[in-house]
Amino acid sequence: MSTPEDLNVGIVGAVGRGRSFAEALRANGARIHAVCDIQQEKLDEAARKLGADQQYTDYDCMLEQSDLDAVVIGTPMPLHVPQSIRALEEGLHVLSEVPAGISVEECRELVLACRRSEALYMMAENYIYTRPNIFVRELARAGLFGEVYYAEGEYLHELKELNEITRWRRKWQTGIDGITYPTHSLGPILTWMPGDRVVRVCCEGGGRHYTDPRGELYHQESPVMLCKTARGALIKIRVDMISDRPHCMNCYQLQGVDGVYESSRGGPGDRHKIWLRELSEEPRWFALAEVIAEDGLGGRHMPESWLNPPEEALRAGHGGGDYFEIADFVASVRGEIECPIGIHEAMDMTLPGLISQESIRQDGRWLPVPDSREWTGGLPYSQLQMVWPEERLDTPPEPELPAGYELRQYRPEDRTAYLELVQKAGFEDFDEKRLNNMLRTVLPDGFFVVEQRDSGRVVATAMAVHAPQNIHPHGGELGWVAGDPDHSGRRLGMAVCAAVVRRFIRAGYRRIYLQTDDYRLPAIKTYLRLGFQPFHYREDMEERWRAVCEKLDWERQ
Repeated sequence: MSTPEDLNVGIVGAVGRGRSFAEALRANGARIHAVCDIQQEKLDEAARKLGADQQYTDYDCMLEQSDLDAVVIGTPMPLHVPQSIRALEEGLHVLSEVPAGISVEECRELVLACRRSEALYMMAENYIYTRPNIFVRELARAGLFGEVYYAEGEYLHELKELNEITRWRRKWQTGIDGITYPTHSLGPILTWMPGDRVVRVCCEGGGRHYTDPRGELYHQESPVMLCKTARGALIKIRVDMISDRPHCMNCYQLQGVDGVYESSRGGPGDRHKIWLRELSEEPRWFALAEVIAEDGLGGRHMPESWLNPPEEALRAGHGGGDYFEIADFVASVRGEIECPIGIHEAMDMTLPGLISQESIRQDGRWLPVPDSREWTGGLPYSQLQMVWPEERLDTPPEPELPAGYELRQYRPEDRTAYLELVQKAGFEDFDEKRLNNMLRTVLPDGFFVVEQRDSGRVVATAMAVHAPQNIHPHGGELGWVAGDPDHSGRRLGMAVCAAVVRRFIRAGYRRIYLQTDDYRLPAIKTYLRLGFQPFHYREDMEERWRAVCEKLDWERQ
């Protein structure tokens, strides 16, 4: 392995987004040693343009065979976590594109992988490095805004045509309700509020008004997420990648008791503008460009890197952000600076968006945002668990369905409809591979679905899974409970859960349990109503269950 001074880097996704990092890597003393992409027909040209000695179509092969110090991950969103974890396991530093992950569960796995590895992880959020955002950051850190209590971030970038070119976007960016791409909007704001983080969010959308070329509706346009921070500030985030409108991809506001900043929205004559009490006791706008000028506040507060940027930075994409994020990554690997967007900062920018997707499914309910630091401090994070009471093992619940619905067993021809259902219900990373693995452990006649008779659609499901654990010897797990949000309120989830419990009891199981997350409040309420009880298997569970029951207004047993 090379020394940090001549850092050997491998780029995965080198034919697409990954190639945009090349010039900045070279300018900061790193060497592109290997490239990887599944587009074999374009890989030769990419390797030649990037000056790479080696090329691969298999990511694992690149990690195992190439002499690398670090990898840059420029692949589609669902690959960020598995590829990051794989590199960290090999002891390689990681610079990953945004967002950090696509589910809370896999984000937790990434955090724990970072804890196990001695390698460095950094998320490549480039919008925090643009010249205006850096300047506002420095002013906020100097206290010139006073106490900051409100901010807005918007990413309005119509991408319907790009969805058909980079097809993964059609699902992960424009196929899931809520904020699917939060970090460009939220990231800069969090750097303006140092030491603060989002602790709860709610989210609503504007409906569905556009269809793709196949006639399928996109997700709800213009979802808006409200965020409350630990220090009491309010943040509004809006992301719209569907609506027909002029671009406004880098739009922000910041409000403090002594100042306000509003970026340009791109309209005729619009410009970045700022008022600070430092500039004028009377509130009035000043052009940000004039304030940045070296003979103004810029001379005192703008970092030298942006007062006199290198040519490579001026040529770099995203307003120079692509250059400066690479510069910080390389400096972090060399131990020259503390990593500015390490794993917990990446989670602070990513997790609120993921929780917003659950909030919008719950009609805009305010939901807590996990703090990834708690996943690695003291006790590692574990899911909540519930158990079926022993005294009710002889009185199994009876599944009850409203008219027009039928409870039956899963059939092989349900595969496509089933995967669509669980993903629509919020398990976006549940795929055919996971389904095949689960089928190996499901009890015979233990895979239940509810079908709507008129449409023939599969609208609810649950599995009876043989899953013994040390704390549940010979245990059976109620797993993968999912319901179509369009059929909520009909107690279909209650019916499939009751069917699973009956199946376990009929099979002789004396220990029936389930696992869930603190924020899945509607599901937890269903389990409580059915008869499951909280299981306090660790010292932190009492407090977590107390908080959950308070939110549900449920008297604990």
